[in-house]
Amino acid sequence: MRLLSLLFTSLALAGIAIEPPATVLCQPDKLIVATTFDQATPPTRKGPIQGWQAGIGEWRIENGVLHGDELPEDHHASSCTYRLEATHLVITAEFRLGDAEHVAFGCRDTIAPNHHLGRTFIRRDGIWIQHMSGIAKTTKAHKIAELKTPIDPQAWHRLTVEICGDRYRAQIDGHVVEATHARFQDAKGIVALISKGRGAQFRNVALWHATPKS
Repeated sequence: MRLLSLLFTSLALAGIAIEPPATVLCQPDKLIVATTFDQATPPTRKGPIQGWQAGIGEWRIENGVLHGDELPEDHHASSCTYRLEATHLVITAEFRLGDAEHVAFGCRDTIAPNHHLGRTFIRRDGIWIQHMSGIAKTTKAHKIAELKTPIDPQAWHRLTVEICGDRYRAQIDGHVVEATHARFQDAKGIVALISKGRGAQFRNVALWHATPKS
């Protein structure tokens, strides 16, 4: 029993998710990646961070969390990405807004160079989902579901996103936002952690392949 306990402790410290998250739309059935972001790194503007890739803004791991800061010269929210190939997808994470204007969890498709697909936004006064298309100057985005609710910027919050077929469900703590759009059915090629402003933090991020429950 002690050996088993030590094994599970080691897996947890390695950032490997032992149990799939509770879900509504789809069943997580294969872990893609689980990252605790607990290994300190120097600040990077473009470089690898524990299997993820800092692409825009400045990212670093400090005191056991991933920090993402927007840089004024970029004129763009900061972004740290993970490449994958998935149809139905579950994302889990913990985040803290801090002084950031908002954080977002985004997906891009597999059409080169990975066009935007959809995104969950969280800021101090609410949560919303938008579907997206295009990339760079061709990007188009439409907000399709929103919940106005206070979000404590200094507290850690738990997020679960389910994208199953054309259905999209985002749960932040006890708050739920759901949306439906044909765009969400497209294959996913990138997941992005996004921060507008400075001070956002992320930890315990996991991505799962999933199958529809019904």
